Amino acid sequence: MSSAAVSTDVRHWWGQRLLAVLDAAGPSAARRVQRGQALARRGAVEELRLDPGCVHAAVAEDRVSPYRVTIAWPVPDEARWAAATSVLSSSVRYLASLLEGTVSEELSSALRDAGITLVPDLGDLTPSCSCPERARWCRHAAAVLTLAAVQVDRDPALLLLLAGRPRDELLGALRRDHEPARADGGDVELTGDHFRARSDLEAIELHPSPVQDPSALLRQLGEPPGVDDPEPLLRLVERSADAAWRLAAGDGAEVADEEALLAELRAQRVATVPSLAAALGRDDDAVAASLDDLYARGEVLRTGSGERTRYRASTG
Repeated sequence: MSSAAVSTDVRHWWGQRLLAVLDAAGPSAARRVQRGQALARRGAVEELRLDPGCVHAAVAEDRVSPYRVTIAWPVPDEARWAAATSVLSSSVRYLASLLEGTVSEELSSALRDAGITLVPDLGDLTPSCSCPERARWCRHAAAVLTLAAVQVDRDPALLLLLAGRPRDELLGALRRDHEPARADGGDVELTGDHFRARSDLEAIELHPSPVQDPSALLRQLGEPPGVDDPEPLLRLVERSADAAWRLAAGDGAEVADEEALLAELRAQRVATVPSLAAALGRDDDAVAASLDDLYARGEVLRTGSGERTRYRASTG
């Protein structure tokens, strides 16, 4: 059995929803589920593999041979996937979500309307374990589903794979449906290296929304060379995306003030409200309020109290 501890924390809605599936097992299974989640955290789940329609793994406990676990996953038939692909082709936003490496709630909802549920209910899953327990959901199956949720949280395209449609295959179908139309009647004509609009671009409705998982592309590319721990970099990307969205949404002045405040704080290393206010030419109360907001978000560290309060930028 692996001796390394494993984090079972999930950060995104798709991982949280899958992890919450075990809650439906009810009070009678609560103890087995808790023990299974503890096994997952201890690193007892080995050889985890997610395939179309099935999750496979081994679960090793102290002084026993690993138990073999499979969890059968419902796979929609080709007719449903054909209908779903047609629905997804109705909006380029679904294609954009897949290109970003995410599964937006909007995309998940569209698939559900077409008869495809990416996160099945507990009753739709069929666990099987080689252990002697007679319960439908033993602790080993609970451990495997817990770790599967963690893997799905890191790569939501695994939900598509489990449902029988790998991301690249679905992307290929959507790309074909979004190829530029010909000049004889289409809205866009491809001429050389340029697209020429054949209708009123001002009539196109835009529906901007925040990116649900801004660090997805970085995770897909893998750890940058020379980076031992990518988590701080992932958090930096997420904070930058949040700031960019707030700028786009009209909170530009506030974001600009905060960025200037953080830059000055880094320059001073350790600062007070008066020193920052003087350097930025701002009111003490306004600076203090901004520092409180940044402290609440974990971007600023604070020590002392009253006039002895000192601030420095967080390195996390």
